[in-house]
Amino acid sequence: MELKTKIDLTLLKKSAIKEASKQNWERAKQINLAILNQLKNNIETLNRLGIAYTKLDQKQNAIKCFEKVIYISPNNIIAQKNLAALKSPSNKKISNVIDKKLLVNDSSKSINIKFELKSSIKSLNPGDELLIKSNNETISIFKNKTLLNELNNNIAKRIAKLMKMGNKYSCTVIGTNEKKVNVNIKETHKSDKNIQIISFPDYIKPNSENISLNQKSTYLSQSETEEPIEK
Repeated sequence: MELKTKIDLTLLKKSAIKEASKQNWERAKQINLAILNQLKNNIETLNRLGIAYTKLDQKQNAIKCFEKVIYISPNNIIAQKNLAALKSPSNKKISNVIDKKLLVNDSSKSINIKFELKSSIKSLNPGDELLIKSNNETISIFKNKTLLNELNNNIAKRIAKLMKMGNKYSCTVIGTNEKKVNVNIKETHKSDKNIQIISFPDYIKPNSENISLNQKSTYLSQSETEEPIEK
């Protein structure tokens, strides 16, 4: 029974994304509501439902969805942007062209982590793309040529190992203050060598958003890196 439920949810999720990509918003709404009957606080589904409500001009329902997402995950960029648009004086509408990446975020391929900034940098904002460089059992994260930190936590070691075997990852800022940054690291390419390996299995993810990966990290100056990082 548990296996059947999991399969049903997978099919519903695919159907919800398919209907949204076809702009069948009423159908997409109903499917996402069905998913929420079983997964009450699923962030991806709440975001998809919020977009469907927006497209159906059901503004208050859309706002409730995005506010719930932010309550669960305060740094969720999708909910933040859509909520800001809904609450803006001009009530800016979401484009009819929906980026499918906004409709689904495979949790096995991405993880949110926090770390301290070891370099002073003024222009660091949510949505900024950072560069990850693997160094044996550590990863270094850069904004252009500025090294933000080198991380050697178990998650960082896992990423470094998979990158060495051919995987590629993006790194996007989802929240920041003067001392710390919260980023989303997402698998963008899986090497044939890693075809059976999940980047971020559930057992390494509990409370990952609250883990500071730099607790054992070592700061390296730009001159100590193996090679310069291109802009």
